[in-house]
Amino acid sequence: MSKKLVLLASYKKDTAQTYNKGVLVGRQEGFRKGWSRGYHLGRSAVILQKLQEAAGIQPIRDLHVLFVVEAFEEGQFHEPINQGIIRGLQGQVRQVSVVSPLDNVAELAKKVHPDLVFVLNGIFHLSMQQLAAIRMMGIRTCVWITEDPYFIDVTLTKAPHFDYVFTHELGAIPYYQTAGCQQVHYLPLAVNEAMFRPSHVSLAYSKDICFIGTAFWNRVRFVDKISPYLMHKKTFISGYLWDRLKSYRKLGSRVSLERCLSAKETASYYNGSKIVINLHRSHEDDQHNYNTRRIRALSINPRTFDICACGALQLTDIRHDLKYFYTPGEELVTYSSPEELRDKCEYYLTHEEERREIALRGLYKTMSEHTYKQRISRLLSIMYG
Repeated sequence: MSKKLVLLASYKKDTAQTYNKGVLVGRQEGFRKGWSRGYHLGRSAVILQKLQEAAGIQPIRDLHVLFVVEAFEEGQFHEPINQGIIRGLQGQVRQVSVVSPLDNVAELAKKVHPDLVFVLNGIFHLSMQQLAAIRMMGIRTCVWITEDPYFIDVTLTKAPHFDYVFTHELGAIPYYQTAGCQQVHYLPLAVNEAMFRPSHVSLAYSKDICFIGTAFWNRVRFVDKISPYLMHKKTFISGYLWDRLKSYRKLGSRVSLERCLSAKETASYYNGSKIVINLHRSHEDDQHNYNTRRIRALSINPRTFDICACGALQLTDIRHDLKYFYTPGEELVTYSSPEELRDKCEYYLTHEEERREIALRGLYKTMSEHTYKQRISRLLSIMYG
């Protein structure tokens, strides 16, 4: 056999060996990832099953509630909150009627005469004339403001027209009291556990690091600082305005400009990601806020609960009231700078067991203490004892 043929045969043999080895390694890695994901989902299912078995029967109050949903133009963001409140009410009151603020709410209230008109936000569409007409009928009213402090210039003018004001923002309470609101209460947000929960998702959602949300300027500056790190990971960033990143072109397909993902898509990315970043918006952003008083944001956003409810490891910046809901290092992980976030991402990407245990503890805490069923129970207890 010629030297050339010997070399060709040797090359084919080496290529076949390399290919077979690659296939074997690929199978082993695929098996490991599949087993790991299955193990995580199995333990998540056990947690949810135990919580369901431990849940008692909620007594039904003899109340008819007319719920006025939020109807922002980008309504997908509020849909989990709308539906979470509806589900929470349906398990605790005799009857729930649902109406849009674009409808004639006062006319409907006159027809069905509910015990309570419950408004979510009511920032732009519900007129105070309609609200006054409802109160003249002797119907009790309440509003749950979940946009504080970012729209407080608007909500401060409307809140005094309600019998009860609930806000998710701890720092807003004294401002409503000064504005003349007699009943102001802190009511944190929660998770809609029907939409955000552990589930099997396709490999298309498999990411190392994920962030979903609008590109407010504080977020843009933050992500630009860690973009060299994110470029070398399976990163997914989605939301409106992310093309104003300085590193937008370098990050390339890692950034999606889809304005508002559905709750289902968002939950799929949370489920498929090893790490989900939470970075709160700033109360000082002049371009996107109606907060001329510069009221400081102290409270956590709904994303905090949604991420943990999917059984994902959450890395979040620190808000004042975070400690009232989760124990950092136990149920989620906190960071205070771009450098700390980068270092902690790298650590937890390479320490799978620690990542899983924190995520599962976060899942348990969220589903056991931070659902809309529990928040609605608190609201009704305040109003009706």
